[in-house]
Amino acid sequence: MINKICCSLLIGTLITTSLSAQIEAPTGKKWEKINNLSDEFDGKLLDKKKWAADPEGHPDFGWIGRPPALFKESSVTVKEGFMNIEVGKLPESFVSNKYAKPVTYDYYGGIIRANLPISFGNYFESRFKMSKTEMGGGFWLMSKNTCDKKHEIDITESIGVVSPLAEEWGKKWDKIMHSNTIHRETQCNKAERSQAMMYPEVKNSDEFHTYGCWWKSPTELLFYLDGKYVYTLKPPVDFDQEMFLHFSIESYDWNPIPKDGGKVASATKEERTALIDYIRTYKLVNAKK
Repeated sequence: MINKICCSLLIGTLITTSLSAQIEAPTGKKWEKINNLSDEFDGKLLDKKKWAADPEGHPDFGWIGRPPALFKESSVTVKEGFMNIEVGKLPESFVSNKYAKPVTYDYYGGIIRANLPISFGNYFESRFKMSKTEMGGGFWLMSKNTCDKKHEIDITESIGVVSPLAEEWGKKWDKIMHSNTIHRETQCNKAERSQAMMYPEVKNSDEFHTYGCWWKSPTELLFYLDGKYVYTLKPPVDFDQEMFLHFSIESYDWNPIPKDGGKVASATKEERTALIDYIRTYKLVNAKK
């Protein structure tokens, strides 16, 4: 693996180009990176001024992972210019009493959540490669829970390997860009969503792709794959609230981990690790004349 920092130093123009948004700004505007919500993962540790990775110890997460995979802070590391999220089998089962009934976890994944919220008008972009396991996840935003508003934007979600137990509709999700806008169910309302998807030529675990979303307005979100527009979603209600940016690798009940642990338990560490090159957030500002 070639360190992206070294490449930038060797090719001077790459430093500027690699930090630019992959989509063009409207006439008279330009995209300006928001540093507090962007990360090149060039250090040795996750920047905790920007991201939280410990759902068990963080009061605002409210979710420690979909069983049977627990989100573990130790599964999120930074190395050679990438954020790594490793999945695997826990040394022993973990029982959580966080929910109404005890929940047992046998595997682990990882999640990060931005410390600062953000709203519409901005563009979000991440370049990453999925692990080669039955677990998956991706790049998304979520609001805090209130009775009338709990909104979610899934910029993209996918899996690494199709489980032999997968639902029929999920058997293409190892080679997909899938996006949602979800008005989540609360005590005050029922769940509503709009969704769209497209299928790249290569599996999500075989090469890096860049996924982007321009949350243009409360009623319009534009999605991009490798810098090219792919589709637009209109949310089921106005998405005008603040949300928190997330990146997660988790288990899905529609693509279950096999009873023997499948690739989550048997694959090499390299195969069990998703690589995230960067996360970047941009705002529109006036271009200089």
